[in-house]
Order: sequence, then structure tokens, then C-alpha cells
Amino acid sequence: MDSVDLLGQSPQRLFMEDKPIRALVTKSNSLVEARYQFSIWETRVFTRLVSLIQPEDEDFKRYRLRIRDLIDFFGVNDNNAYAKIKAVPENLLKKVVTIPYVENGEDRFLKTGLIAQASIPKKKEGYIELSFHPDLKPYLLQLKRTFLSYDIRNVLKISSVHSIRIYELLKQYEKIGYREFKLDQLKKILGVQDKYKLYGHFKSRVLHKAQEDLKHYTDIRFTFEEIKDGRRVSALVFAIDANLCLDDEEENQARHLQKRLKEELEQQLQLWGIVGKAQVVFFKKFSLEYLEERVRYVHNQLAIKASRDETIQNIGGYFNTIVHKKDLVDYIEQQKQEKRSKAVLAKQRSAYKKQLKAALQQLKRELEHKEQTAIQRIFEREPQLKVELMEQVRTNSPNFYADEQQSNSDYFNNNPLFRAAVCILVKRYYHEVFSPLQASYHPRIEQLERQLNRL
Repeated sequence: MDSVDLLGQSPQRLFMEDKPIRALVTKSNSLVEARYQFSIWETRVFTRLVSLIQPEDEDFKRYRLRIRDLIDFFGVNDNNAYAKIKAVPENLLKKVVTIPYVENGEDRFLKTGLIAQASIPKKKEGYIELSFHPDLKPYLLQLKRTFLSYDIRNVLKISSVHSIRIYELLKQYEKIGYREFKLDQLKKILGVQDKYKLYGHFKSRVLHKAQEDLKHYTDIRFTFEEIKDGRRVSALVFAIDANLCLDDEEENQARHLQKRLKEELEQQLQLWGIVGKAQVVFFKKFSLEYLEERVRYVHNQLAIKASRDETIQNIGGYFNTIVHKKDLVDYIEQQKQEKRSKAVLAKQRSAYKKQLKAALQQLKRELEHKEQTAIQRIFEREPQLKVELMEQVRTNSPNFYADEQQSNSDYFNNNPLFRAAVCILVKRYYHEVFSPLQASYHPRIEQLERQLNRL
């Protein structure tokens, strides 16, 4: 078996202008949808190995990866990274992956290992060497159809295994624009059917986390609609969009946050009588984050003084003293204040959370009502469009809608999952109709969701 040795590569080969090189990860759709459970470093190492396979390769090779290069490649700052990576080969040897396939019209599962053999260093430094299990050849070599290929840079900064899996699952359907999953099916693919039995936990810790990760780090983003069977969420429909100009968006958001923080600090200092040149000097000499910490400290001291019926006569002068103190220790007073305010804060947080949830639900209902009204008007105006879209959804999802005795209209009227998929296509085709609606509601919805996630 030939080997691929990356040990002699210089940092310039792995990184260009401080950015990892473009490397494609290509695997069959069946392997993408396989069932397995990885840690984050097992996922990273396996993904890096897959990215080293070349389109012309006819057989697997042995791949040597220097541990230091892997840490640099993924840009990780973790003191335990060496130990975690060194443990990956042995862990992967124990893994069994369940791959779905069809034989003579029958749905079956192939259970196989991922790694055939591995070599690890005795000492802390060094390299690991791995080779793929031969059973994976049909899923990683000489792929001609039904495969996924993406730039590995999309997953370098993601620290959640589930977010990476969801990225791959949605990336498969990027051109279609939507993807449907029964909730139980998605949980099984992600290997969390026993971990997140409550849908609310799965939604907040897996789905919302994946939304944030994909939005900030990858070339796609998504929203999702919940399909309910009574009060229980039974399925999900993901709407998939390209994530363009990601770096510019992050920079603009960072600049906006910095600008807003500076304005808030200026207002606060002005209230304390710090204006003009005195204020300018503070902003030139200290960072916004440093000034924010010192303002917060003064607020804490004011609260403590107030609890004792005491005051600070010259707050501006007091702040000027505090801002030049590099080390501030006030643990006892802070603990006393936290104990006194803990019960009040908990009650306020609970009431605030209820208000946010009610406002969020109201916004979503309003948006859904307006979208459904617009869709109904479109179908009344263009009945043939409805026929075509129903057929398209049924063609793209044969496993879900395979009952030949039911017509497309039957599915649309009786199957919420089918209906949601059709509606997603309508919204995509009539972007000019729905984009203003979404632009009006989505920022407010996302803001409320972020606020709830912080509580």
C-alpha cells in the first residue's frame, strides 16, 4: 500500500497568507448519511484524511499526519490537543459505522469499521499514521455520482460534531434548496436519539448551535420549520441558502457593536460629568473593553454604597481614579451584592423570559400568516404552478411520498411535511414577494432568539 507523507511539508504548504489551503472533502451520500458517533477530534482527523484522497486514486494509501500540523491546520488552542489527537487512531479502530444501501429493492445497512490500521508515537511529539478500511472504497474512491464535495475550510472553526454533520447533510441538498427529515431519523443519523429525548433540548443545543456555526463559519446557512403531529414535533423542513460575503458581514457586525459600545460609554461618562477633552483622552488611552469593565466596576460600587445609604460625591473623579488602577480586588463586596440580588434577578429573568417567548411566538405567527396568505394568492393566480411544485417535491423525495394510491393533492392537503416543502419552493421562486416580509421579521425574530439563548 502506498503512503502519503505530510511530515516534510513546510508551513507554507499547509497555510497560505495565514489561511489553510483549499482542500476538498469528497464522500458518497451514503457515507454522509451513515450513523456513527465521533468526538470533535475524531471528526477533524477523519475529515482531514478524506481531504487527502485524490480523484484519480484507485486504492487507499497510508496517511501520515504530524500532530503539530493537525493542531495548526485546525487553528486550535488547546493544551490537551496532543493527547486527544494521539488517542484518535485507537478510538477510530473501535468505531463501527452503519451505512444505508439498497440491494434488489430492499433497504439494508452495512456495518463496518472506518480504519483498518493505525500507528501512533510512543512519545508526545511525532505523527500518527492511518489507513482506511477496505469496505469504504465504494464510498470514498472513484466517485462518479451521488456524492458530496466541499471545501474543508468550511468546518475548520466549528467545534461541534453535530454542526459539522448537519453542514454535510444540508450541503448535499444546497441546489434543491430544502431538505426534510423526520425528527427520529435525524437524531439517529446524529447519534443523539438517547441523549436529547426532549425536543426543546435538541433544538437549543443542536439545531440552534448548528445555525450559528453555519452562519458564521460556512458557505451555507439555514432556517427550519417544525412539522407537528398534534403537539409533538415529528419532522423538520430545512430551507438552505448560500452564505455569501461572510467575512464582510462579520466585520460589519463587529464594527457596529464597537460603535454602539462607544456611544453607550460616551453617554455614561457624560452623565458623570466627564466631557470634552477629558473624555477624548480616555478613549485614546484605553480600549473600549477596558473602559466598559471600569464603568461596570463603578456601577457595582454605587450599588454597594446605596445598600449602605452611602453615596459617592464626585463620581467623575472617582472614575478617573478607578480607570488608572490596573488591579481591582473587591470580591467580598461583589459576593454580598450577588447574594442580595440573586433572588430578585432570578424572578426578573423568569418574567423577562416569558415576555420574550410570547413576543417571539407572536412574530412567528404573524410572519407565517402573511406568508400563507401570499402563497394562497399565488396559487389562486397560477394553479398550474401548484401542480408543478407538488410534482417536483414528490420527485425529489420519493422515500417520503411513495404511496402511489395518494395523489399530490392528497399529500398537500393531509401531509404537513409535504405541504411545508412545497411552500419553501414557492418562497424561493417568488423571492421578490417573500424577501421583504422576511427582511421585516427575521432580524426581530433572530434578536429575540439570541436574547432567549443568553438567559
